[in-house]
Amino acid sequence: MDYRKQCYESFISKHWDFSHSLSQQQFEHLWKIYKKRFSNILPIDKSAKIIDIACGAGYFLYYLQKEGYINACGIDFSQEQLEIAQKMGVKNIQKADIFKYLPNNKETYDMIVANDIIEHLTKDEIMEFLDLIHKALKPSGEVLISTVNAQSLLGASTVFVDFTHETGFTPVSLSQVMRVCKFEDVVVYGERPIPYDLRSTVRSILWWVVDKLLKMYVSVERGTGRGMWKCENIFEPRIYAIGRKKI
Repeated sequence: MDYRKQCYESFISKHWDFSHSLSQQQFEHLWKIYKKRFSNILPIDKSAKIIDIACGAGYFLYYLQKEGYINACGIDFSQEQLEIAQKMGVKNIQKADIFKYLPNNKETYDMIVANDIIEHLTKDEIMEFLDLIHKALKPSGEVLISTVNAQSLLGASTVFVDFTHETGFTPVSLSQVMRVCKFEDVVVYGERPIPYDLRSTVRSILWWVVDKLLKMYVSVERGTGRGMWKCENIFEPRIYAIGRKKI
């Protein structure tokens, strides 16, 4: 029995069970946050071809389409999640297997978004996955990857919160595997809290304090202010990586 197929088909109802929060209001709320978080990294050209692989319930795709990206589309393996996306008005989505879909779309996309998928793959699958993304991008196209951060304070709980998670990443290991798979100008950064109201502003300030304390601890532990890698002192629960295909 394929455990992943069984789990993905009922991902909403049997795992997250957050259908109570899947409202138009929730999608609008996330649109505002995503606009602050991602607007500076998306293509300037609104006609750019962008695909959100493993788009899930369609939060990010909703954001892209509301921002006017007319060629933004998405695929996912979970019919349950795709139906939610359709109810919320998300367009251009279909059920598909990444490993079967991408080989038929070489040098097609200006940007590929891969949120919360890479941790579900084995190491061999990750190498194939990144290779397929690289081939599906146009020259100078970019990939945006997000995953949980294994070196965050509660890293173990974030990596193993889902039975289908196979591989954990630190900022350094994520940067490493992307560079091995031919991506250039790789940048990894943490998902810092976005201040949008009083509560989130207080959280953002408190996180700044916690982050400084964590970096101080690492400095004491290692006996140095900085280690071998630029991205190693990232402690946010989630990390993002951007990589570019060579022209």
